[in-house]
Amino acid sequence: MSISTPTSSDDKGKIRPPFTLKVAETKDEIEACYDIRIEVFSVEQGFPLDTEIDEYDPISVHFLLTTPIASPPSEETTTPGQSELNGETTEKPIGTIRYVPSLSKLTRLAVDKEYRSFGFGRVLVDGMHKWIKDNIDKLEEKKITEKDGKRFIKVKCHSQIPVIPFYARMGYVSEGPEFDEEGAPHQLMVYETELS
Repeated sequence: MSISTPTSSDDKGKIRPPFTLKVAETKDEIEACYDIRIEVFSVEQGFPLDTEIDEYDPISVHFLLTTPIASPPSEETTTPGQSELNGETTEKPIGTIRYVPSLSKLTRLAVDKEYRSFGFGRVLVDGMHKWIKDNIDKLEEKKITEKDGKRFIKVKCHSQIPVIPFYARMGYVSEGPEFDEEGAPHQLMVYETELS
């Protein structure tokens, strides 16, 4: 899965930078996901660094969101700004989300602070939902339920309390009481998506 889009406006008329969303497959892509998570959760929010990379990382699907930025000039470049004139760009990692198929769980949604006002959290969640629908054959059959001849899968997440409204706008519903996770209050939220 790879979704690319040119510059666009979000629902508030703000110009969203172009981006690419894809499944992280190479070691470098997965490490870029880890770097974003460490910056957001450990450096910025103060969660313990030693718990950021966990036992679910090797069995998860990692999604990487990037945006093109002007490449720095090469060593041979003598004219300042030459790379911009040549249109050379580098993909800057700006967001990530992780899906744990064995738990049918959304985890580790993180967007670089500089890019949070562009609706990229929605882009990541929508992209993950699309991947689930497109890869139903790779998911455990026991995670799929049937109602009225239609197939569904429930996706759960442990939301930090301040971002409950974000997940609610994405269709997630709170279940049960708040609980502590790594020293911060969280809420179980569940999303049911129709598969076919």
